[in-house]
Amino acid sequence: MKKLLIGLLLFVACFSLSSCFDIVEEIDMKANGSGTIKGTLNLSKSKTKAASLMKLDKIDGIKIPSESEIRKEVNTMVNLLKNTKGISNVNYRLDFNNYIASISCDFQNVQALNAYTKTLGTHFKSRFNENTSYAYDTKTKTFVRSYKHSADAKKEFSKLQTENRKSFDQAFYTSIYRFDRSVAKQASSVAKVSPNKKAVMLKTSIPSLISGQVNLANSIVLQ
Repeated sequence: MKKLLIGLLLFVACFSLSSCFDIVEEIDMKANGSGTIKGTLNLSKSKTKAASLMKLDKIDGIKIPSESEIRKEVNTMVNLLKNTKGISNVNYRLDFNNYIASISCDFQNVQALNAYTKTLGTHFKSRFNENTSYAYDTKTKTFVRSYKHSADAKKEFSKLQTENRKSFDQAFYTSIYRFDRSVAKQASSVAKVSPNKKAVMLKTSIPSLISGQVNLANSIVLQ
């Protein structure tokens, strides 16, 4: 589970056994291919349980880090991103009262966006950057999210106790892509175009994502 989520936010796995949580990936892309990416982990709906988990050492073999350890790791991640080519304006937020964490940065082009996931994947020794990538053709105005289901994530998830696996039923992953021009068409059968035609959203449960029932891949053509 940690391998699946680590590219979005550093310590998702630390709280992955909370009753309900939301992971949101937001990409705002300009016509020239530059933009901003933001990842958010929101456990506010189960902050009482999250607080209890923070007092434990391990759950099902997953180490639960302390607040200071989390802050240290986030600072390490921020410094890595600041030194990644094409990445700038790196910011983060850690709210241990409501258990909400987010990190955001600007990317110069789609190559820098892929460098973002590669930097995190390499540092945390995960295969997240191998399972997801982005492409943008300025001529055809086509944004592509490539995605390959991780069999490792499904395998790790199956190792959790039944009760802990059920706790993911109210956990969701949402991706939101916003553009500065209208969407002409998009290929995903599970994603939706916003009423103003300038955003595409996909929301799925974490278990559906882990099992491979939902594919994050999409091809979005802009007007």
